[in-house]
Amino acid sequence: MRLLPFALLLPLLAQAQQQTAAPAPQGPSLFPMVLALLFVLALIPATMWLLKRMGAGTATSAAGLRVVGQLALGSRERLVVVEAGERWLLLGVTAASINRVGTLPKGALPVAPAAAANFASLLNAARGKRDT
Repeated sequence: MRLLPFALLLPLLAQAQQQTAAPAPQGPSLFPMVLALLFVLALIPATMWLLKRMGAGTATSAAGLRVVGQLALGSRERLVVVEAGERWLLLGVTAASINRVGTLPKGALPVAPAAAANFASLLNAARGKRDT
């Protein structure tokens, strides 16, 4: 009769042993999420490179205006030649304003970047053919 209380506890011990032996349910794995994050982060520079190669990042000419050339005169000052229709406008651009220096017929000046010696001829040609 002394074994009777242990006999009653035996099924409870067997049930407790089964619960501890069963594997714990696993949650979702972090590996697919980390892999997807790395894929998205790799897509960002790849997309930027592709857009640059296709020319999508360059500004298009607005309303028939196109910058033909420019020359830096100082840290914030530039001399810019802009094509507007059949004329080239020579503009002085500063941080505070934009002033027209002169107007030239289209193709009157070389399109390639000019050296400092050619700047004087560019300015003289613009002043000599100024529209008023």
